[in-house]
Amino acid sequence: MSDDGSSRSKFHSRSTLSPPRSVSQESQRQTDTPSPSSTSTPLSTPNSLHSTSLLHDPNSSATVGKHKSAFLPYRPQATVLTNLQRGNTEATFCPVEVKLSFHERAGQGEITEDQVEFEKQQNIDAKDCFGFTPLHWACYYGQFAAVQLLIEAGASVNAHAPEMVTPLLLAASGGHHEVVRYLLEKGANSSHMDIVGNTALMYAVVGNHPHTCNELLTKNPDMTATNENGDTAYSLAVEYGATLAQAVLEQYLTAILSV
Repeated sequence: MSDDGSSRSKFHSRSTLSPPRSVSQESQRQTDTPSPSSTSTPLSTPNSLHSTSLLHDPNSSATVGKHKSAFLPYRPQATVLTNLQRGNTEATFCPVEVKLSFHERAGQGEITEDQVEFEKQQNIDAKDCFGFTPLHWACYYGQFAAVQLLIEAGASVNAHAPEMVTPLLLAASGGHHEVVRYLLEKGANSSHMDIVGNTALMYAVVGNHPHTCNELLTKNPDMTATNENGDTAYSLAVEYGATLAQAVLEQYLTAILSV
């Protein structure tokens, strides 16, 4: 992923998608927690806020030639499950030992104080092969307890992943409002923009997450801020039909104008 502004892609028409956090992550998640970078359309490119949804079909022709997303979960095929449901395959259960990295455990919310202390001695902000810290993983999956442990151990709340994505942007895009509130309390930069100018509020609006919008509005964000396409948070709410988020923004704007 390039930080060169001149190489940023233009918006393209979207496939049938759904916001990444609208899919139940518990039902989708297998033994191995999918990396925040395992799908096709990055949230922080202009395409991210100009797609019919935020979960790209990996088999869609629209993804040909596109680099893999840094943020959206992989949707597993259901072939085996379908066969089991139809009785075409005999179900056998074999215990398998699965070794997860610390980053994956953070994404599953399964890190302990001892594990965090050990990682703290090494580097609590160590990035995986995708460029994400354990805190990015925990915030993406809304693992509040893990987020607390990591931040208390000194994890950076403003760490940059590829395309200048911070933990706050990932938490906002998933509608994890409690995590968002905690990050803000711990000094997360609410006005930070990703590589194409999208703010945490824009991420929350596109996902139609009203509670998350409310948390971000407590920081009195610049409502006139635009991304590289000239979109404001409000214009994105209208464009995406994010009625819940739009209502929150309108209430906020009305309160400001009436002062």
